Amino acid sequence: MTAKHPKNKGFRSVSLFWLIPNMLTVAGLVSGLTALKFALDGRWAGVIVLVALAAVFDALDGRTARRFKTSSAFGAALDSLSDLVVFGVVPALCLYLWALQDSGRVAWWATLFYAVSIALRLARFDSELPNPPEYAKDYFTGIPAPASGFLVLMPICVELEFQLGFVREPAYVSAWLVLIGAGAVSAIPTFAGKRLKLPVSTVLPVLALIGLLMAGLVTQPWITYLVITTLYAASIPIAVIRFYRARAGESEASTDKDNGDAG
Repeated sequence: MTAKHPKNKGFRSVSLFWLIPNMLTVAGLVSGLTALKFALDGRWAGVIVLVALAAVFDALDGRTARRFKTSSAFGAALDSLSDLVVFGVVPALCLYLWALQDSGRVAWWATLFYAVSIALRLARFDSELPNPPEYAKDYFTGIPAPASGFLVLMPICVELEFQLGFVREPAYVSAWLVLIGAGAVSAIPTFAGKRLKLPVSTVLPVLALIGLLMAGLVTQPWITYLVITTLYAASIPIAVIRFYRARAGESEASTDKDNGDAG
């Protein structure tokens, strides 16, 4: 089953509005590949910063395409390939260079497992039905690629902030790669946030929290990174509970409707 992306129309020129989303995608790809160069040089703080920057570009490209109504099959394919490289291949190789390159084949298998899991996660996302049930529209299936990339790099942040040697142990890092990779290809529902609407009363507190996080990223980047990723991990069981409650509620409503029609 292939993804149903908008077909590109034949044209001889494109507008700047069409280029902007794809330029953002390419900027994210360049950031991710540069993170790998930093890893080869042993500049681990730069790795985290560049992957985070790539995630910002990834968050902006799709929204920009929808805002300018310039979504295309080309842009969707480029975005998917960029996500595979930036959040799949690059984090896996960075962790391998950081802790696993002298650890034998099992460590390499764990590295491959994570990268392949992200590829499968993206392929599943691209081939999902365009009109899921109403209760499922607020959720992803499995941990999204960007979130997986953030989570899998947590051990580097822990060492940068706390200098805890055990997080660099090959057994720990290999198990972490497998755990996050398995989460990516799992059927666990996670919050999508695509249709998230905030009550008016919460807007100012949320803006204040965002400001606090931005200040933290400047003054205490590793602690802030760990706080964000930990909060995301904590949201997963909440998403699971809410998803199954919503599904059960819709199932009951459908049953009641069928019984009413039969009556």
